[in-house]
Amino acid sequence: MLGIKNQGTLRVMELFAGVGGFRQGLEQVRTPAQQAAFKVVWANQYEPASKKQWAAEVYRARWGVQDLVNEDIFEVLQEPALMASLDALCPDVLVGGFPCQDYSVAKPLSHSQGLQGDKGVMWWAVSRMLQARRAAGAPLKYLVLENVDRLLSSPATCPGQDFARILVSLQQEGYAVEWRVVNAADYGFAQKRRRLFMVAAHESTPLYTRMAACAGEAQQGSLPWLLSAGVLSKALPASVKDGGKLQVFSLPVGDFAAMSYVPLKRGSGFASGGVCAAGWVCTAPLVAQKLTDFTEFTGLAQALTLGDVVRETGEAVAPACFLADAALPKWQRLKAAKSIARVSAHGHAYHFSEGAMAFPDRLDAPARTVITSEGGAGASRTTHVVRHADGRLRRLVPEELEVLNGFARGFTDIAGITPAKRGFLMGNALVTGLVTAIGRALWQAQT
Repeated sequence: MLGIKNQGTLRVMELFAGVGGFRQGLEQVRTPAQQAAFKVVWANQYEPASKKQWAAEVYRARWGVQDLVNEDIFEVLQEPALMASLDALCPDVLVGGFPCQDYSVAKPLSHSQGLQGDKGVMWWAVSRMLQARRAAGAPLKYLVLENVDRLLSSPATCPGQDFARILVSLQQEGYAVEWRVVNAADYGFAQKRRRLFMVAAHESTPLYTRMAACAGEAQQGSLPWLLSAGVLSKALPASVKDGGKLQVFSLPVGDFAAMSYVPLKRGSGFASGGVCAAGWVCTAPLVAQKLTDFTEFTGLAQALTLGDVVRETGEAVAPACFLADAALPKWQRLKAAKSIARVSAHGHAYHFSEGAMAFPDRLDAPARTVITSEGGAGASRTTHVVRHADGRLRRLVPEELEVLNGFARGFTDIAGITPAKRGFLMGNALVTGLVTAIGRALWQAQT
């Protein structure tokens, strides 16, 4: 277990809070005196497309009403009273998983609009919040952000330009940034969920100084920050992928620096791990270190599996979760491999191919990524199906989806909510144990 120094509690503001995944993860971090290392003092959650704000309702049910602002974040940024209230709260850290649909693998990359899409534009809410805190004379010390890994290669027309724009905007606000693509299952969690995590430190902090120095060393071919000295490397040990090489290139601060970004010959130029500081990007393809004991992350030596989660459910399964015999052929067809001849809108002939998926899902391995359609009752290629103890096939119950993300069973079970909506909320959530590990390392790295 990573040691923790006896320092003060960091005050957190949580954007795009969902049901409180970042809060759940950070509140597990304790000082040696068993005090909270992080305290959420303000949160924002709003879903423009929903009349009923279910995520906000769950958040309030579990965390209380005093911390959460359930308004459009862009309107909040225009409300002087709300913004002034942050001055008294003195936040140190901003956390959030800004909406990612415009980078998601749920749509073809050619259809992704990146930062220009309806959801991708939410990045600029983060940027404007940073500007507001700087204008108030109290810049946020640290950021912890999460998104899908496809953000590194968005948009299709210029892979990497969206991420370059994010890095440039953070540099303009005085931050050094490190990032890593992390698969939760590599650290013993029961879900194969790949996500991009970013940690940033403001130039007023000692952490920024160390990040900038290590970025300078990386220009000479050294990798200390990516492999040993960085917050993410201390939280989630990694090594360079076999055959992988460090790439270093400039990304200076300037209004047109990111817009003029030209990707390298292969890919976006941004590998799965990296650091950006003082106008330079140092990046390399990283993979999780092979671990034999996962106690530090899950409390258990052995890696968790979907079966571990399913067995805890016992017989508490609603009849509606079981697959009807008449529906089995459709499920089997959707899960099977396929290659279908198609013609594009421009007249180009091609084959759409998909590999076979396990049906039912294996119980001796981690679950696949939980997505927002998981709670639906209809046949679906992406919905998990497991074999119940009595031999029947069934979908996962909402409580199992909650546990796969690190929440307590029943966390989203509030009055009036449907199983499908509970599944949707978990598809939008994150693996909270990863946040705990990152939070522990960030708190340790303050000095």
